[in-house]
Amino acid sequence: MKDSNQTMFISKSERINFRAIIAIVIICLSLLSFPVTAGEFTYTFDNSFGAADYLLGSKLVPNASYSSTAFSLSSILSDNSRAYIDISHSQIYPYAEYSNSDAELGLQLRYLDIKDNQIFAGLFAYFNRFHDSYSYYNSSGFGMYLKWKYYLKASQLFIGGYDLNFNRFEEVTEASNTDHEIYLTYNQSFNTKTSVNLRTSLAYQNFWPQIVIDDQLPGRFTRSIEVDSIPDNYLFETELRLSQALGPKLGATLWLDYQTLINEDASALALQDGLNNPFIDRFRSEGPSVSLRLLYRMGARQKLKLIYVFDEKKYKDVPVYEFDFEGLSYVIENDAYKDLGFDRSDKKQKIQVSWNLDLGQNKSDWFSDIDVLVNTGWTQNVSNDPLYDYKSMNYGITLNINN
Repeated sequence: MKDSNQTMFISKSERINFRAIIAIVIICLSLLSFPVTAGEFTYTFDNSFGAADYLLGSKLVPNASYSSTAFSLSSILSDNSRAYIDISHSQIYPYAEYSNSDAELGLQLRYLDIKDNQIFAGLFAYFNRFHDSYSYYNSSGFGMYLKWKYYLKASQLFIGGYDLNFNRFEEVTEASNTDHEIYLTYNQSFNTKTSVNLRTSLAYQNFWPQIVIDDQLPGRFTRSIEVDSIPDNYLFETELRLSQALGPKLGATLWLDYQTLINEDASALALQDGLNNPFIDRFRSEGPSVSLRLLYRMGARQKLKLIYVFDEKKYKDVPVYEFDFEGLSYVIENDAYKDLGFDRSDKKQKIQVSWNLDLGQNKSDWFSDIDVLVNTGWTQNVSNDPLYDYKSMNYGITLNINN
């Protein structure tokens, strides 16, 4: 029995009424269940298998393999609306404790389609579930977005938008947060089969404050005081994408991206467990990224893709702790992890080759198209944290079925 003379700490996430999530789920399931004519339902089924030297990007998980299944069902409600549900599960071998499942339900709407303007909106709810060993990763939330498209002319397109997400961590409630993002994209295509895409965005993340409830006050009422625990974060990102046809069968795309944390006191929940966990999100790092992609069409049904990626990340408020690789645990000093006095910093290079085979159209009532994707790659991550300093080969195969 709880002591009546006790001060309780709860987070804002425990106060927020998640009826919004339930409402979105009910709406989407109801819409998906409406009787519809043939052709109004579409689905995609993916089944993948693969292996890697360091599958999860950490030396804690060497020589692992995986199987993953993803299913997406969409219902076309009208010319201007669509409801969908996405479900996926990844199983890690022989490390079952790293397996996880995800689900998302949503509704997409097109509000306006007049002349050169289009306005889109949507709302969704999501759920992430992990093995009991990592149940503190479990999260759920909901969000919405608004997107505007304006065609200056056939070869010029502006896209602007706003995204809003509420993210609730169910056990580590102090990591629950809200993030906002506004963005503007300009796309220009040329007669030389060249396209240029420039995107800039500003994102803002704030953590839900903790609430102190004092039960010691007499009477029916209690006193609650909000206590901010983690500073807000601001992220500015610019991306340039250049695409060029190099012939009737060959094309190239170059991506240049840079993101920077605006505020000097950018902070995070410093939860370290030796993995790239959900708490180390995009607001935790800054730096450049370069990607070059070549696509070669080998006839009507085959494609070969080569990808090179260089990515540099300087993390903020992600300290490096001394790790005992023999005991597979962090070194403890003064009842805490031994902090080496600096934040994590990574430089990653990745080369990936994939071959896609389209097995062709099928007149079956159950499916119309089947694709097979085979890929292999090499990754090197140079890090000042020995846990994330590695070289890894990976292999995989994916079967895609859709109607």
